[in-house]
Amino acid sequence: MPTPPANDAFRRHTHHTGRPPMTAPPTIRTFIAVGVPAAARRDLADAAGQLRAHMPPAVRWAAPEGMHLTLKFLGNIAPALAAPLLSALTDAAQETAPFALRLAGLGVFPHSRRPRVLWAGVTGDTDALAALQQAVERASIAVGFAAESRPFAPHITLGRVCHNAEAPAQQRVGQAINAAPPLPPSSWTVDAIQLMQSVPTPGGMRYAELGAAKFGRAAPDSGQRIQGLANDAPPDEGLP
Repeated sequence: MPTPPANDAFRRHTHHTGRPPMTAPPTIRTFIAVGVPAAARRDLADAAGQLRAHMPPAVRWAAPEGMHLTLKFLGNIAPALAAPLLSALTDAAQETAPFALRLAGLGVFPHSRRPRVLWAGVTGDTDALAALQQAVERASIAVGFAAESRPFAPHITLGRVCHNAEAPAQQRVGQAINAAPPLPPSSWTVDAIQLMQSVPTPGGMRYAELGAAKFGRAAPDSGQRIQGLANDAPPDEGLP
């Protein structure tokens, strides 16, 4: 049977190097996150539905089942790095105690005049959340990932404004966020971190858990006040 002709790129590479071109090694797109429980996701989906009714069709909305709070975005990594990374995250989680978070406030990045990302903020034990993010950062660096240069801005993404949205549509999105009613104060206990993979599908991005690391320290005594959960106000406009 005759050999099929090589395509032009293959032929040029082979002519100049004497060997077939090498294919890029496979990668997976990953991030480290805190999960959001079903009750809070339902409240976020309801809030997104109310926002959608007052906005132009210029937003790609996040699927409720995939909503999460990102601690560190890793990007495309070699699959072989997942195991040592999860091991480092497990070590970090062993030094962490469960803490409480609560939904609080809606906002956008970078600002309401030209919004790109719509988000829900959190309050509660934000000091523990920040400490967890720093522990995740140290664990990731130990495995060989670059340090994050941007400050940590905890949020749960609700949607993204389409890149081709015109200025009037963007402004209407920002106005709808500014006029939105408060979120229900759904609260939950964070007791693990997750290594996640982003999987593109025809219906949009979906997320698969590659592994989870449970916290190893005991939770605060139930009679103690969890910092910020009772009296903290929602974040200021424009901040997560």
